[in-house]
Amino acid sequence: MQRVELNNFKNKKVALVMSGGVVKAAAWHLGVALALEELGFTLKNNSSEKSDFEIGTYVGSSAGSLVSLYFAAGLRPMDIIEAHLGAEGSRIRAINYKDMLSLKKPMKNPVRGGFYDPFDEFPAIIKGFLGPFLRFNGLFSTTGLHRYIRDEILVSDDFNDYLADLFVVATQLDHSRKCIFSKYKYPSPHHDSTASYYTDIPVADSVAASMSVPPFYSPYPIKNPVTDQVDYYIDGEIRETLSTHVAVDNGCEFIISSWTHTPYHYHDEIGSLVNYGLPAISTQAIYLMIQKKIVESRARKAKAVDIINTVNDYMVANKFSNEHRKKLTSILERKLNHNPNIHFIDIYPKHENYRLFFQNSFSLNPDKMSRLVTLGYKRTMEVFRNHEWES
Repeated sequence: MQRVELNNFKNKKVALVMSGGVVKAAAWHLGVALALEELGFTLKNNSSEKSDFEIGTYVGSSAGSLVSLYFAAGLRPMDIIEAHLGAEGSRIRAINYKDMLSLKKPMKNPVRGGFYDPFDEFPAIIKGFLGPFLRFNGLFSTTGLHRYIRDEILVSDDFNDYLADLFVVATQLDHSRKCIFSKYKYPSPHHDSTASYYTDIPVADSVAASMSVPPFYSPYPIKNPVTDQVDYYIDGEIRETLSTHVAVDNGCEFIISSWTHTPYHYHDEIGSLVNYGLPAISTQAIYLMIQKKIVESRARKAKAVDIINTVNDYMVANKFSNEHRKKLTSILERKLNHNPNIHFIDIYPKHENYRLFFQNSFSLNPDKMSRLVTLGYKRTMEVFRNHEWES
C-alpha cells in the first residue's frame, strides 16, 4: 500500500463527523474508519493508548451516532464488520431486524387535543378512511435499537465516563431546536442560536432519539432533567446535515466528515429515475436537499476565505502596515466565522458510484454491506492519497 504522509495531523485535535442514512451510511462509515486506522490514525476509546495521530472527537447523527458510540465504547471497525459478516467469535452481536423494526413504544402518547384536524372539511367517507393517520406517528420505534445499545455496546450510560469526546445530535420535535447531547455545555453555535448543548441525558436515550427518522420511526421521548417534562426527538439531521460546527466548538483542527447523500447523475446503463418509481424519486429529492445544505456550508467558507485573501492582498499591494493588516484580517475572520487553522475533509461517494444510490438503506445482507464497506474504504484512501482537502 502506498504510504500516505500524515505529518500535518500529528498531535492535532482530530474529529470524525458521521451522517445518517441507516445501514447504508453505517457500513460506509465503517469502511471510512477502517481506512483511517490503516492510514495510521487511532480511534480513541477508554482503553486505547495515547497516539500522535488520534481521532478523539466523534460527532454523529442518526446512524452516525450509533457508529460514533461503537468507537467511543472501544469497538474497532473490524469488530463491527466481522459481527455483521457472521464471523465466529465476534466481540459483539450484530444488529438484526428485530432490533431495527420494533413495534414497542417507549411510552404511551400524551392525550391528544382536538385543535388539529387536517381532514375537517373532507367527505365523511374519506375522513373515516384517513382518520387513523392522525394517530399514526411512525411505522416502528427505536426501542429495539435502544435495547441493543444498552445490552451490547454501552460502557456507561453517562457521557462523562467516555474518554473520547462523544456528541450525539437530535432534533426536538415540538421546537425549532437542534440538540447536541454530550458531556459539554457549550454556548449556542454562531450560525444557529436555537441549537443547544444538553448534558445529563443518558447515552442510550440520546442515540435512540437521534435515530428516530420520521415517518419510519416514531419520535423518541426523553425526560428533560431541567424542566422535568418529556420532550420528543427525531432524526438529528432534520435541522442541519453534517454538524461540523460541533467539532469546531470542541476545538478540533482537522474535521473528517463521512456521508453518503450523493444524488444520482444520469447514466446510460440506468436511464432516468422516472422509470424507477416513487422510492427512487423520493430518495433523489432528499439527497438533493441534503447535498445543497452541505454545498452551501462549504461555499460560505470558501467565500470567507476569498474575502479575507482579497482584502489582505489589497493591503499588501498598497503597503499597509503589518500591524493594521493583521488586525483587519483578525476582525474579518471573526465576523465571517472563519478559522484558518481548521481544515475540513469530506469523504463521500462520487457520482460515478451511482450503484450505491440504489442500495437498500435498510439491508443487512452481508454481501451488500461488505460492498459498502469496501467503497467507503477505497474512497477514504483516494481522498488522503490525493490530498483532497483544504491546504
